[in-house]
Amino acid sequence: MKEMIISLLRPFAQVCNRLVNAVSTDAAAIIYILVMAAVAVWVLTLKQEKPQKANGFGKGLLLKDLRYWAVLILLLQIIIYVVFR
Repeated sequence: MKEMIISLLRPFAQVCNRLVNAVSTDAAAIIYILVMAAVAVWVLTLKQEKPQKANGFGKGLLLKDLRYWAVLILLLQIIIYVVFR
């Protein structure tokens, strides 16, 4: 049974292996940064989300628009990736 499963999955694994080896690490880094930047732009185009008042945050000034926090987190992920790459 195990051999049959392996023989069925081997062609897929070989295709995946060829794809991974075809992309250089620099190209993968560029793709990652572009995808994260595209997600950040997409988040900015979303409708404004206003969270309910949270206890301890006063009038909710820190949480006025969640889109900006999401973009900040995405940009931090890009920066951390570039710095520690």
